[in-house]
Amino acid sequence: MQTIIGRLTANATIKETKDGRKLVAFTIAQNDRFKVKGSDEVKQVTNYFNCAYWIATGIAEHLKKGLLVEVTGRIGVNAWKNMDGDAKASLTLHVQHIQLHGKVSAAQTEKATTAEPVAANDKEDDLPF
Repeated sequence: MQTIIGRLTANATIKETKDGRKLVAFTIAQNDRFKVKGSDEVKQVTNYFNCAYWIATGIAEHLKKGLLVEVTGRIGVNAWKNMDGDAKASLTLHVQHIQLHGKVSAAQTEKATTAEPVAANDKEDDLPF
């Protein structure tokens, strides 16, 4: 099981498979900061996680862009060939548990629409950690 904490990059959507099953699809951005070895330079890297929640679609209305969420699930691999015949792959987190952390404020929504990633430890959050 993998646990990821990050902000939603867009409102969640409900998708339907060919066999009629429904899932909630969303993407989480997670910022990682680290110091470069032998330097005082701090680098920031943003990782994006595609998520699929198969348990209940009612949660989708609460998963709004900019919301801080904690998700736990198992990682799955998708592999395919594109139109040029090149091999492609992506990872999807098949979510089994979602925990919402707070509400999306107008300030968070505005920040989420900018090109810059939103830091998970943003000072404007009212979270205790």
